Amino acid sequence: MTEFTAEHINKEQLPLVIKPKKKGIKKQDFWELLKSDGDQLRKQLLTYGGLLFRDFPIENEDDFSSVIDHLHLGKYINYIGGDSPRDKIKGGVYTSTEAPPSIKIPLHNELSFVKNHPKHIYFYCHIAPEQGGETIVGDARKVLKAVDPDVRKRFSEKGLKYVSCYYRDSALMNMLNRFQRSHRSWLDVFEVNDKNEVERLCRENEFAYQWNQHDWLKISQTRPATMKHPETGEEVWFNQVHLYDFNPRLLGMWRYVAAKMFYCRDHMKLHEVFFSDHSQIPRKDLYHVLDVLDANTIYFPWQKGDVLVLDNVLAMHGRAVFNGKRRILTAMTG
Repeated sequence: MTEFTAEHINKEQLPLVIKPKKKGIKKQDFWELLKSDGDQLRKQLLTYGGLLFRDFPIENEDDFSSVIDHLHLGKYINYIGGDSPRDKIKGGVYTSTEAPPSIKIPLHNELSFVKNHPKHIYFYCHIAPEQGGETIVGDARKVLKAVDPDVRKRFSEKGLKYVSCYYRDSALMNMLNRFQRSHRSWLDVFEVNDKNEVERLCRENEFAYQWNQHDWLKISQTRPATMKHPETGEEVWFNQVHLYDFNPRLLGMWRYVAAKMFYCRDHMKLHEVFFSDHSQIPRKDLYHVLDVLDANTIYFPWQKGDVLVLDNVLAMHGRAVFNGKRRILTAMTG
């Protein structure tokens, strides 16, 4: 990488920071460098799990899309099956999760509960947060090794079943989302308004589905708890069991109590997770997973114009709590 410098900003070596050797590099020169050094960048991505492009002329979502296009890591994929609140900006570019800023989003691999999960995920810092708001990262290879062997064996042998419910149109849910965005409709989850198309997408992604009263949709999918990287063969922790279980530690006690009361009816429960035989997952196992994720969480501050590229199997991500304005955009490729 003759025109780039590569350096580490932490002892964990994630992400690898790529900077231009010369200040004031022009956009077209940057695009050409991404193409010419693409093979080397892809090797670095497989080694470290994440690359952070810093001090390049990235000013808006169009520039962000150009970075993705010139890296040639895959085709854009939509956020089909994902349930975190977000807005679609253009093409395959979305806002990052619009969850309340006071809630920490623990490490996870994007859409790890979906068969057709993205291979890579990208983030662009348009407005750096005033305080906190880091897009936290972690090495999924190290997380797997840190999980207690008995827990790892139990999860690997049993597999996981994720269950979620989505509405079509509900005055109650619309009121809730105006107060705090938290529950998407199935029109947003599948980005279509035709039930036949929803059913096709469910079959395509191996979701079991059931239409319930008032046009609520219940979907479930059974997925492994770990997987091997398709290129490196390395095994990683790859699931979102800790995000599908609403518990006091994840939500805080007051939010937990409110969620249990609000989602008390079977047809509208937002999230549930079980072992694939539908047996309960011990709460102590879930808390152990959260402990491991916390211990392997890496923080680094955003700078305006940063673009972070993660291998979505090797690297996990999340979001720290924050104050003030924050605008991070995201995209995925498969």
